[in-house]
Amino acid sequence: MMNKKYVTLFAMTAVLTLSSVSCGPENEENNSVPELPVLSTEADTTEETTTETVTEVKTEAATTVSTEADEETTTEATTEITTEEEEKTEAPTEEQEDEPQEEEQPDEPEQQEPQEVKFSFDTLLNDVSGVVASLGEPVNVSTAPSCYTNGADSKIYEYDGVKIECYVLDGVENVCVVTITNSNYSTDKGITIGSSQADVEAAYGAGETAGDYTIYYSGDKELDVKFIDGAAAELIFYTAV
Repeated sequence: MMNKKYVTLFAMTAVLTLSSVSCGPENEENNSVPELPVLSTEADTTEETTTETVTEVKTEAATTVSTEADEETTTEATTEITTEEEEKTEAPTEEQEDEPQEEEQPDEPEQQEPQEVKFSFDTLLNDVSGVVASLGEPVNVSTAPSCYTNGADSKIYEYDGVKIECYVLDGVENVCVVTITNSNYSTDKGITIGSSQADVEAAYGAGETAGDYTIYYSGDKELDVKFIDGAAAELIFYTAV
């Protein structure tokens, strides 16, 4: 009887045990396999992305450094070529060093050669422009207002050895006085500074003495000659204005 009772209790205990294992939500939760979070794939992807980014940055940095190095090399090479060209341009050859270098002379303005001008009584009261054109550039030119009895202004052209005085009327410069002081100029009859009094009288006739001058007339015009030691020292063609 006792063994049978123990067998019965044991069987009931086994049933209850199996029932508690197979039923109920708590048992399902306890017996279910827990799901592990999938982190390895994302971590691997992140690591791969980071590795690729670092690789790209390194590649870009290397490319930049390489490009800058190439640019520096190109710049240095260009500078060297330019320097060599400048040295070739500046450095004279041996033949050039042996040849004497001619200095460039500044262009001088062309000077008009004065033409020979012979003065006469006919020079007086005529336009001076032709005489000035023949004589060339004067040494000095001066003017003065209302110097004559007719109210005309005066204009004087000075050259080495001759002075020409004009009166200006209606825009025309008319010769009224010609003074010769050296032998560069002469009269139309060949009288110049140094001519003897006899030569002057032979050319112009007998003159009239007035102070230091001997005057030779041609109508209202005159030739005044100053003699020193029997030779002409100054010749003046003159007419009153």
